[in-house]
Amino acid sequence: MVIENKKPKIMLHIIMPNQVSGPNTASRLIADSYLKEHYNFQFLTQKTHAGGKINFSLIRDLRNQINEFNPDIIHVSGLQGSGFHAVVAAKFSKKKILLTVRGAAIDAVGLSPKLRFIFGKIVEPLTLRLSNQVYTVCRAMEKRGFIQNNTKGRLIGAIHNSAPEIFNENIVQFNIKEKLNLSKDSLIVVIVGRIIYDKGVTYICDAIKRIDDQRVKFVFIGDEPNNMNFKSTLVKEINERKVFFLNKQDKNNVLAILRESDIFLFATLHENLSNALLEACSLGLAVIATNVGGNPEVIKHGYNGILISPKNSLEIVNSINLLVNDDELRKELGGKAIVNIKKHFSQEKILHQVESVYQKMINCEI
Repeated sequence: MVIENKKPKIMLHIIMPNQVSGPNTASRLIADSYLKEHYNFQFLTQKTHAGGKINFSLIRDLRNQINEFNPDIIHVSGLQGSGFHAVVAAKFSKKKILLTVRGAAIDAVGLSPKLRFIFGKIVEPLTLRLSNQVYTVCRAMEKRGFIQNNTKGRLIGAIHNSAPEIFNENIVQFNIKEKLNLSKDSLIVVIVGRIIYDKGVTYICDAIKRIDDQRVKFVFIGDEPNNMNFKSTLVKEINERKVFFLNKQDKNNVLAILRESDIFLFATLHENLSNALLEACSLGLAVIATNVGGNPEVIKHGYNGILISPKNSLEIVNSINLLVNDDELRKELGGKAIVNIKKHFSQEKILHQVESVYQKMINCEI
């Protein structure tokens, strides 16, 4: 056993700790893993958003946390404004910075031209350049020009997110069909994530209106921002009990709902590597996902899921109809999805890759 005060100290960046998000899930997974036997982890907690500007108060708070813990490495989660402020705070504190790229502000669909210029030409390139080492969570992002150009000699490559270790006996029974008063022959298409345009919700809503099969029910799990109004476009389908919106509940309930569903629909317009997608695959759902970002690194079309074009309601409709009418195909795709996850996205494999980076940085090899 390593003596606690002799363990290398690593700060893991989390953003708005009370929110359930992919980056926070990934940071907590590292902290709770077997790596805690070898490293002293503490969270670098960002309690507020930057607010679309350089937030000196936020930098000062992050720097105070860093100086108090005095870590060997600060593992920053993401680009965007949050990553920038964490990296700047770490740089002021003269600490080694490992940056994980989980997405980029410049990919956001509704970003104004002014903000796209600021983030694309200043904020995100500077975040990359100030970091000692950088890795992406998918090969698609690793290959992009702005990543390559701003990380010369410091880009480790891609280290995928790891899938959750699913122990079915630890997942509570949610009994979703009973709770929603659905018949046993209902087929549930589940959509997990924020209910925003970037997640392809516009095209999902259009597809829902085109599907006539009375057995098919759509369940949304996630939050809809106040400025979005997708629910109002589905009032008829909600009243007909064809569509259901659930609040994003605790993680165990999300897994339970996934396990009791039939099809996982992921129509996102851009993506790095979704934890929800990995969860759905781990639970053996038949997956329909857009052919963007890291999705095709998880889903091989026709083998362990179906890949569709983004912004294409008709492909969503055709794929759902195909799976709804072929029980064996759903089972085959789901079974192969589990095998693929165990082989390529296991926690043991991914965490070993992360630990290798930690060791090299601590030993000044990189």
